[in-house]
Amino acid sequence: MRRWLRSRWLWILLFAALFPVFVWLFLRHETENELYPTLDKLASIPLSERWSHPEMVKIRQLGPKAVPSLRRVLREKDKQTTRFLLWLKVKWPAVIRYYSHMPDTQKMTERRWTACQVIQTLGPAAKAAVPELIQVIESKDPGDVNGGAMALWAVGIDAEACELLDESLEKGRAGFGRVQIISSLGNVKPPSTRTLNALAKTLADSTPYVPQRAAETLGWLGVATPAAINELKSLQGCTTNDLLAVTCSVALWQLHKDEHTAASNVFQVLERQLQSPIPPPIGGGNGGQGVDATEQTFMKGAELFRQVLLDETEKARALGILESFCEKSGRIFIRMLLLPPMMELGLTKEKCIDVCETGLRQEEGYYRIQAAQLLVAVAEKFPTNNVKVEELIQDKDLGVRVYAAKIHWQKNKKAEAVLPVLVDALDRKKHQSYYYEQILTSALSTLGDMGKDGRAASSEVVKLTQDPNPKVAKLATDTLSKLGK
Repeated sequence: MRRWLRSRWLWILLFAALFPVFVWLFLRHETENELYPTLDKLASIPLSERWSHPEMVKIRQLGPKAVPSLRRVLREKDKQTTRFLLWLKVKWPAVIRYYSHMPDTQKMTERRWTACQVIQTLGPAAKAAVPELIQVIESKDPGDVNGGAMALWAVGIDAEACELLDESLEKGRAGFGRVQIISSLGNVKPPSTRTLNALAKTLADSTPYVPQRAAETLGWLGVATPAAINELKSLQGCTTNDLLAVTCSVALWQLHKDEHTAASNVFQVLERQLQSPIPPPIGGGNGGQGVDATEQTFMKGAELFRQVLLDETEKARALGILESFCEKSGRIFIRMLLLPPMMELGLTKEKCIDVCETGLRQEEGYYRIQAAQLLVAVAEKFPTNNVKVEELIQDKDLGVRVYAAKIHWQKNKKAEAVLPVLVDALDRKKHQSYYYEQILTSALSTLGDMGKDGRAASSEVVKLTQDPNPKVAKLATDTLSKLGK
């Protein structure tokens, strides 16, 4: 008995002696990541200032070499070692006196979001991180979900990614992130049977925004199955949610092209909505607070109007509904979002230009970029001298200058006026923002349209053929070919 007790105490003493060593090894494993200092530094500065920060540029230049470390950052919060250390921190608070590198939940969240932002700038070069990004979307933290979703879309979604997304949806791993997962499944055509079955099952979800997004995705995919059609018809007939009802109508038309029924249902819902007071914008004010359910309902209806074959009377009716809603809303954001379908329905040139000019007068950069993009489409449909493109080509915002340069070239064919703007836009080190990739794409597209007249930009385009983002590199290569180089 005494020997047994002595042996037991020996094991206890041995464990007590080795326990700090085990903890130290755990901590060492958690902190061995060369990107931690850089990501923590980026996380400490405002989000809008990170895109062009030298540390961001430095990581981006590593290209695929940075991806293994970024993947480890994405896994950090969910690792068993991290969970153990957090448990230890709660059960034994005094441990932080001896080990200064105990995990910090807030810091890990900030670091994860920053890693997602870096991956977003890498685009398809970070494809290997797809499994981790899907795990991030499954997080219970909405901030994690949004960061992971933006990064996943930037990386690209293929059939292999859809298999992982299907599995997540089937096993119910995600909460808030279900909507992002459902949307992501609309990126691969034709979809797999597994994807179609998974989406059809989510139509029965009790949370309205989940079946609404599932109906939308099934419509995008355009593959009619008996299960999907039956669920959509059942949902359309029983729901009291106008957004869901309109989304089902749009999806059913996309799947079996019943134009009369779809248009009739949508007209009825939207005209009823116009008789009710419009709720104030999310967050109040006239700025970018987002789009509420009522606004989404009219946007989905407008989507249907531009797809079905309406006669002239129906077009006038549809345009009247959308114009009335824009007037009641009073939000330029909504007017700009609805401008493309309204333009197709017959909105006059003067009203189209007024929407764009109003958007360009806003303070928010996003509105001004959106307005400049729309102005390109308006100028293509209505060749006119009413647009003050010479002023816009000197605008303070890069995006506005680039879109104005596109209009200027289409209208005047003067290379010397637009080349300085387009060449400047190709400088990644000088220009970085959330919107930069779409601006860069437009600049390269315009140079490609210019052909030999754009050759003066060749040296800058050549640099982009080596961009870490293969999507950008390919676009630059194609542009270079069009320049005759």
